[in-house]
Amino acid sequence: MYRPRTAHPALFSLAPLLLALCVAPALFSAPPQGYYDSTVGLTGETLRLELHDIVDDHEKFPYTSSGTDTWDILGITEEDPANPANVITFYRNTSVSWFDQNTTDGWNREHTWPSSYGYTNNGSCNYPYSDVHQLRAASPSYNSARSNRPYDWCTSSSGCEVWPAEGTAFSNLSSGFASAGSWQAWEDRRGDAARAIFYMETRYEGGTHGVTGCAEPDLRVTDDRALIVSDVTQNLSIAYMGLRSVLLEWHLEDPVSAAEQQRNDDVFGFQGNRNPYIDHPEFVCLIWACPTSDVTPPSVPTGLSALARECQVDLDWTDNSETDLASYSIYRSTDPLGPFSLISTTSAVSTYTDISVAGAVQYHYQITATDISGNESAPSTSASAIPTTGQGCGAPPPDPGQVNLIISELMPNPFLVTDAFGEWLELFNRGTAAVDLDGWTIRDDDIDLHVIDAPGGLVIQPNEFMVLARNGDSSVNGGLVADYVYGGSFILANSIDEVVLLDLSQTEHTRVNYSAGTFPYQSGVSAEITDLLAPDVANPLLWVTTTTTYGLGDFGTPGNEGSATLPPPPSSGGPFIRGDANQDLSVDISDPIMLLEYLFGSGIPLTCPDSADGNDDGELNIADAVGILQFLFNNAGPLPAPYPDAGEDPTSDSLGC
Repeated sequence: MYRPRTAHPALFSLAPLLLALCVAPALFSAPPQGYYDSTVGLTGETLRLELHDIVDDHEKFPYTSSGTDTWDILGITEEDPANPANVITFYRNTSVSWFDQNTTDGWNREHTWPSSYGYTNNGSCNYPYSDVHQLRAASPSYNSARSNRPYDWCTSSSGCEVWPAEGTAFSNLSSGFASAGSWQAWEDRRGDAARAIFYMETRYEGGTHGVTGCAEPDLRVTDDRALIVSDVTQNLSIAYMGLRSVLLEWHLEDPVSAAEQQRNDDVFGFQGNRNPYIDHPEFVCLIWACPTSDVTPPSVPTGLSALARECQVDLDWTDNSETDLASYSIYRSTDPLGPFSLISTTSAVSTYTDISVAGAVQYHYQITATDISGNESAPSTSASAIPTTGQGCGAPPPDPGQVNLIISELMPNPFLVTDAFGEWLELFNRGTAAVDLDGWTIRDDDIDLHVIDAPGGLVIQPNEFMVLARNGDSSVNGGLVADYVYGGSFILANSIDEVVLLDLSQTEHTRVNYSAGTFPYQSGVSAEITDLLAPDVANPLLWVTTTTTYGLGDFGTPGNEGSATLPPPPSSGGPFIRGDANQDLSVDISDPIMLLEYLFGSGIPLTCPDSADGNDDGELNIADAVGILQFLFNNAGPLPAPYPDAGEDPTSDSLGC
């Protein structure tokens, strides 16, 4: 579901390629719901390490290459809104043509955390070098002037060199050299620079990349200039940048802007990770001691409403007006008098959908607002709602029914082949009817859509899998054997997307809303469901990372159950008499004998397994034979329905008849 922003003309000639490669960035007004849920209630180093786990192991794009690289991504993240063919430089604040790369009057790329402080040698395994969260477009002369000076106030007794921010009344100031020098960014760039540096400390914690195994440095922010050591000959395992106390001041002085949030969204669309200090500026002061005298909390949020829906409650409230607003916190209770427990925090967006609910239960909600200094308001007045029951929140498991298809595996981000060629998804038929998918639709919630065109029929039988792929050539798609090829009109985004299956009448049959932050797929590794009969197949907790290779060596199990257990064929719902294992319309000694023969003797399949399920527990075992015998000879009471007359199974199971 990559949603392209208006691309600058410099990329117009690349647009078809960008679309084909799924690299146009997504637009989001907030991080995906649940992205930061694991941080609720955390502070200090515990919070920073949890944020590291959230933003770690991002997808790397080359610094420079013939394909999509950091030049291309910066062309979008630094785009001049007044002239999409241009980028705006970070320090000089000029608008220059995207094509004028590495030219005197054009632009080059600035590492806000200088590469000589820890990761000087670029290469395929150097993740911080090409991390766009910290890269910015820069005028070459300003980039050179900044060099590797730490960020600090310029207080040199011999004077500071002035580097104006064009079109403003402000300037960048510099003095000294290398780690003994200082670079004072101009007013509207100070917070951006600070949050980029705090991101780098959080993202790079040493160790190795969880997918590629590449070694990564441990980057640390400090006030001790003696620790800030430049090395242009080798990458370092531990490296420092600063100055932390100054960056904390800059963070408070220059709050997150709409442009900075948009940039965070754009980078997320490529790399699959976010800068948490842009989404939640208050995290900075919860981790490091901010130098602030601000003890005034935001106003109490107003206008809270709660709308009940199936398996969820939608909350909405009036935006707070504070310029230093950082986030909202959502509290919930099942008692109108409380106590209310914190269930989530959001960025400064005044909506929230609570999906962690049970149907037919009344929930009461309150909202608080938190500013960038960590001051939290008093709670709002309460709003209440009772979500309706549905699959996954109080409704019974799905009846296998006649038509019951699910999405059982996804490969959004192949590694060994071009992304555009190697994407695929898998369907599973857990119903009783063979389904012809000709004319059905696969789509997302945005513009990606494909209507299946199979005039000769594309039939998925009960208890079978079907693989739908973007490319059918096994020599370029990773060695995949596809049952159907949908081509380039439907794209599986690497970071966040939806997959929806609709029938001829446009009735939705199954969907999975996935994101890199909640679903366990990785680069070159698919995600697959572990329970093929689960009521809520979209629950990310039911999905796991695939551990089996296919084709050229990416990980996936296209066309089979993988980590799941293949269920027996589902019930067709045909009439039967409970206990009548041999289907002779009566229950007698021959029925438990036939069941025991099936269990321990010949193993010849029963024509109606449901009828032999004497205790109606959905399984066939010796307890069923014992139950039928007790009914026949010990007056143990009637068998479960349907008995004594034939009928359909009143309970849902997968035995069949």
